[in-house]
Amino acid sequence: MITYSELIKKPRVFKSLTGVNMAEFDELLVKVTPVWLQLENQRLSRPDRQRALGGGGDYKLALRERLLMTLIWLRLYLNTEALGYFFDVDKSTASRNTRNLLPALGQVGEETLGWPEPPKRGQGKGIDQALQEYPDLWALIDATEQPVQRSSDYQTQQAHYSGKKKRHTRKTQIIVNERGQIRHVSHCTPGSPHDLNHFRQSGAAARIPKEVIAGGDAGYQGLQDELPTHSVLTPFKASKNRPLTLEEKWLNQEFSRTRIIVENTLCQLKHFKVLAERFRHAVERYDDTFRSVVAIVNPRIARRIAVTSLT
Repeated sequence: MITYSELIKKPRVFKSLTGVNMAEFDELLVKVTPVWLQLENQRLSRPDRQRALGGGGDYKLALRERLLMTLIWLRLYLNTEALGYFFDVDKSTASRNTRNLLPALGQVGEETLGWPEPPKRGQGKGIDQALQEYPDLWALIDATEQPVQRSSDYQTQQAHYSGKKKRHTRKTQIIVNERGQIRHVSHCTPGSPHDLNHFRQSGAAARIPKEVIAGGDAGYQGLQDELPTHSVLTPFKASKNRPLTLEEKWLNQEFSRTRIIVENTLCQLKHFKVLAERFRHAVERYDDTFRSVVAIVNPRIARRIAVTSLT
């Protein structure tokens, strides 16, 4: 049986199973606890609930153990039967414990997103100086697709079939700054829409500060039309009658060196197998699942940036 008190005796095993070290776990527990209590109170107080507040059975495991279980589920993506076995509970209890904690973790992840406030102009500061003082330089955009189970409904199948991946997927878009910190995560959609269409639907255009340069891969050709007041960069694309010039090839290479940062952030997210393997659960849980991993990865990136800034 896995317990927190036993697992902390082996820090390397702890991190291997959960994807976090013990300090990160303790910090996450502090953040999650008030959010979970609020959501749990809302759940128990809902008007359509038959029992009075306080009625019903208590959780067998403490919140700390349930958070440990959820992190192991995110990191290893075990089925609930195996997860329940490791924590000495029934598979239905394991499923309920993780399912009830994901919204709280997702909310914690959502709170790590957003851009800094733009610097105030005036007091002798022109627009150019205000732009130079803004902490972010880039808004690097990319979309990731994850395989999902094929639906039995034909229309749902069609919506989720990705021509790019040749399988049924869910698509999520992230935007990071030049240091890899995640500033925006879209709500997931079926995998069939083009990346640029997904960007339009996400509402991200209204949130990206004008002080940053927006950039995306070749799937975002036409991005400048969605961000007419921003500086926008996308790779030059060759056509049948117009090959790329040497200068355009060089510019594409330079931009790729910058854009690789968003790929590295996606790679960190996919260290958690729940975002790397075929998603076996209901797609309604996907947004909370994605943001739960963001709750782990984004603060880690922020800490790395802070340490780098001091050296």
